[in-house]
Amino acid sequence: MLIVLAVVSIMLAVGIAGVKPVMEWVQKQMFITQLESDLYYAHSYAINRKETIVFRFSKEQNVYEAASGRKTIIKRKFPDSIKMTGGNLSRFHITPEGTISYFGTVQFQVNDTAVKLTIYLGRGRFNVKK
Repeated sequence: MLIVLAVVSIMLAVGIAGVKPVMEWVQKQMFITQLESDLYYAHSYAINRKETIVFRFSKEQNVYEAASGRKTIIKRKFPDSIKMTGGNLSRFHITPEGTISYFGTVQFQVNDTAVKLTIYLGRGRFNVKK
């Protein structure tokens, strides 16, 4: 019985050690998916409501938000493992026609992985690279 208990304990210890990398990968994927979804939502909101949306990134508060006038439509705080590390874009506008007013990049550090969001001028195109 002690041998069985020892084998089960070893198997559990090995299994728990493998969970951390998987959790980090899942957290990174969830962050990227949520950011992409929020950008698509802000774009469609601007077109459907015929309003200009301001999308802001705050490095100090570790948050991004989208607002229409004084009304905030999206506000997300990054998890502790995600930090905004740089880039040349702190905010941009999405016009009622769906065009983007400024172009640039925003860089994030997700655990040990760099993630770069690139916003292009034009019809609301963007790219997220890992």
